[in-house]
Amino acid sequence: MRHYLGVDAGGTFTRFVLFDESGKQVERHVIDSIHFMKIGFDGIQDQLSQVKKHFESLNYNFDHIDVVIGMAGYGKDQTIRDNIEKAVWAVYPHAILMNDAQIAMISALDNQDGVYVISGTGSIAFRKLGCVEDRRGGFGYLLGDEGSAFWIGRQLLALFTKQADGRLPQGGFYREVMSHFELTSPYDLIGIANAQKDEYRNWVAQLSGLASKFTDEPEVHHVFKQAGLELAELANNFELEAPTNIAVGGGVLKHNEIVRNTFIENLKSDFILVDNKQPVEYTAYILCAK
Repeated sequence: MRHYLGVDAGGTFTRFVLFDESGKQVERHVIDSIHFMKIGFDGIQDQLSQVKKHFESLNYNFDHIDVVIGMAGYGKDQTIRDNIEKAVWAVYPHAILMNDAQIAMISALDNQDGVYVISGTGSIAFRKLGCVEDRRGGFGYLLGDEGSAFWIGRQLLALFTKQADGRLPQGGFYREVMSHFELTSPYDLIGIANAQKDEYRNWVAQLSGLASKFTDEPEVHHVFKQAGLELAELANNFELEAPTNIAVGGGVLKHNEIVRNTFIENLKSDFILVDNKQPVEYTAYILCAK
C-alpha cells in the first residue's frame, strides 16, 4: 500500500501526518519547529532523520511513501533555499518542497485558484491563478511580517514602553506584562528581551496571546485592528478579474476575533471566503494521490 506524508514545518511546531491510499489519516507526529533560524540547517536534517526513523519503527517503508514538505523560511533567498533543499533531500531525496504557506494554500483551496492569507508567527499572502503563483509580503520579521503574531507583539512591546514612562496611561495589559515576566521595574524587560537571542521572534510573538484578555483597552484594540487591516491590504493588492475564493490560516486569523473580523470587513467585495476543510498536511494526498 502507498502512503502520503505531509509535513507542515511552521515557525512554532512541525507536524507530520501520514495518509493512506483513501486519504484517511493513519499516523500523526508533532515536534518543535525546525526553522533554520532556530536549529540551523544541520538541525533540520537531524530532526527529519529522527522522524523518518520513528515512522520506520512503525513498519512504514519510505520506498512506498510520497513526501510533501512545507517549510517556514523557504522563500526567495537563494542561499537559504539551497541549504534547506540540501538538508531536506539528504533525508527525503524525492520530497516535494515548498513554503509553509504554499502547502497550506493547496490544502485550503483544494489546489484550485484563489488567495490564501496566513498569519501565524509570520505572515504572507499567496495567489494561485492557473499555473501561475504570486505572493505578497513574506519578507520575514526583520523587514515585514505585517499583521503577524510577531508584528502584533512588537507593537505591544512599544505600547508597554510608552505606558511604562507615562506617555500612555497604564492599564490591565501593562500590569499583566509586569506580572507575567515578574518584573520589579519595567526596564528589567530590556535584559529579558536581549537574552532571547535565537528565540526572540517566538518570544515577541507570544505577547499577542498575552494581550488577548485586554481587548477592551483602546490601545490594545487598536493594535489588533491594525493587524487585520495590514492582512487585508496583503490580499487586496492582488488584481481580481472575477469573484475569487480566499482562505485563511495561522493562529492569529483563526483565533483572534478582532483581527479576523477586521480582515474580513476590509476585503474587496469580489472575495469569497471559504472554510478550510482539510488539515494542511492533506496537501501530500492532493498532489500525489489525486
